[in-house]
Amino acid sequence: MLVEESIFHDNEADSDFLKEEKPKIRLAIEGVRQQVELDGRREFSLVHLPRLDQDIIRGTILKIRNDHKDAQFSFNVTGGTALFSTSLFLMAIWLGGRVCITRIEDPFIELRIPKISLKELEENPDLMKIIRILGGESKNKIRVSDKDDMRKTTSRIHDTWMRNKEILRELDVIKSVSERVGKNDQVNQTRDMKKLISWDLVEEKKEGRESLYRLTSDGIFAYNIFKEQ
Repeated sequence: MLVEESIFHDNEADSDFLKEEKPKIRLAIEGVRQQVELDGRREFSLVHLPRLDQDIIRGTILKIRNDHKDAQFSFNVTGGTALFSTSLFLMAIWLGGRVCITRIEDPFIELRIPKISLKELEENPDLMKIIRILGGESKNKIRVSDKDDMRKTTSRIHDTWMRNKEILRELDVIKSVSERVGKNDQVNQTRDMKKLISWDLVEEKKEGRESLYRLTSDGIFAYNIFKEQ
């Protein structure tokens, strides 16, 4: 837990607000320490910041990261000043960490950080095509048990999931799902899907030897932006 050093010192020059809030903050810190120790799955450590400064906050977190290179970072940005919260948020981007806020009525809300900007996505038209295909109302369902025509009414439907060959057909790489996929086409498709998965825009699951795909919530957001373009 990162805390400004001045929180632990009561000064006559403190404003009425600080005189009231500092004891509350110290009590809250102690409550977190007790909860962590009672839980027993994590270790509580208090890190004092000499003052609230973006470079100090960044440098402190960087030192923690260098001391624990295999650690995964999660930042709770609920409390503190705007500078403190935004500095933690920016470090989450640098470190690939998670960001959350906690509230009494809704204990845990994760703020998902996009892994790619809209501008970068626009510079990859092939990936945008896949997003449009997976998000299309008539194309976001997978039909199985067909031999050629994927839209046969007798086909079984897997809601929202779509298999690789159907995506390739919609991309006009193949003309039917019974057609053999060329080696280069499959390599390119695998590369594109891995990118979309790494950016949290698409998720994958296996059914036997087949891979099925659908948009994540971030992927749906991207689709809604680009579907009219």
